[in-house]
Amino acid sequence: EPYQYKLPDTQIAQRPCYPYHDAQLLVVRRDDRALLKSTFIQLSDYLQAGDLLVFNDTKVIPARLFGTKRSTGAAIEVLLLRALELNQWTALIRPKKRVDIGTIIDFESGSARVHEVHDGPEVILNFDLEVDFEVFLEESGVMPIPPYIRKGRADSKDKQDYQSRFAKTEGSVAAPTASLHFTDELMQQMQAKGIASTFLTLHVGAASFLPVIDPVTGQLSSPGAEYYRISDAQSAVLMEAKKAKRRVIAVGTTVARALESWSGLSGDTGLNPTSLFIQPGHQWRVCDGLVTNFHQPGTTHLLLVEALLGRSLLDEAYQYALGSDFRFLSYGDGMCIV
Repeated sequence: EPYQYKLPDTQIAQRPCYPYHDAQLLVVRRDDRALLKSTFIQLSDYLQAGDLLVFNDTKVIPARLFGTKRSTGAAIEVLLLRALELNQWTALIRPKKRVDIGTIIDFESGSARVHEVHDGPEVILNFDLEVDFEVFLEESGVMPIPPYIRKGRADSKDKQDYQSRFAKTEGSVAAPTASLHFTDELMQQMQAKGIASTFLTLHVGAASFLPVIDPVTGQLSSPGAEYYRISDAQSAVLMEAKKAKRRVIAVGTTVARALESWSGLSGDTGLNPTSLFIQPGHQWRVCDGLVTNFHQPGTTHLLLVEALLGRSLLDEAYQYALGSDFRFLSYGDGMCIV
C-alpha cells in the first residue's frame, strides 16, 4: 500500500513561491539519514561537480475545456488526454453520466461529438472546428491545474506558473512539477559549479487525476502508459555519465520513470510508451538521486519515492516537512534525495 499521511488543507500550495527558486527544499541524505532544510536557490550546495541533472522538456497544453451539452445546456468539463487522429482525442468528462455516444458538446469556438464511451473513465471525442486545433485550444482551453489548486480553475497566471522554463515539446496534461522551481539564476549557479544538465521528453498523462485504488477490483492501479523519448545525443550524455560513475539526478518522478524505462538502451528511443510501475523493491539502474515535490497521500508517486528512500526514511522526511510548514503538492516546496 502507498504511504498515507494527514495533509492539512492549509499546507496545499495554491500559488507557487515567487521567485520560484525561493521555494523551500528538504535535502534527504540516504547514507546518514540526515534531513537538511534549505531553499532551491541553494541546491547546488548539496550537489557535486560532475553530477548530471536530467529534466523533462515536455510542454503542458491548455487541456481543460468547459462546455455545454447541446441538447440540455448542462455544464460539461473535459480534460483532454491524448491525440489519436486529427481532431480526435481521448478525454475525461465530468460528469460522465451526462454523455452518451452521439452527445454534442459546445465550446466557445467549436464543438465535439462523443464517438466512444469506455467502461473506465475515458471517452473518445471527435472535434468539429473551423480553426486549427492549436488555435482552438488557445481560445477555449485553460491550463489543467489539479483540482486541489483553486478547484482546478486556472487563470492567466497559471499559463506561466504551471509551465517549466524548459517546456518545448507539447503533449502533457499535467506539469512535471519538480522542474517548476528552476530559474535562469539557479541554472547559472549549477553551471558555475560544474553540474551538468540534459533533457528528455515524457508526456505526463492522467495518472494524477485517476484513483489510486481501482474502484472495481479494489487493487492498486498502475500509473498507466505514458510516452517518452530520449534522443541519440541525450543517450550518449547519459551513457557517458554512468560510465564515468557520475551521479544522475532525475528532476521529477516523470524523469525517473523515463530513465529507468530506457535503462541504457542504445540510440534514439523514438516516442515510446512506458508502463513501468516503480515501487519498493525496484532495482535502480540509472537514477542515483531525485528532485521531487511533496506528493498526495496514498499515491503511486509516493511508491516511487519510497523505492528510493524506504518507508522509514520517507515517513521521517514527510513528518519533518509537515512539522516545518513546508508547502505541498504541485505548487509547493520540494525535496532532493541524494
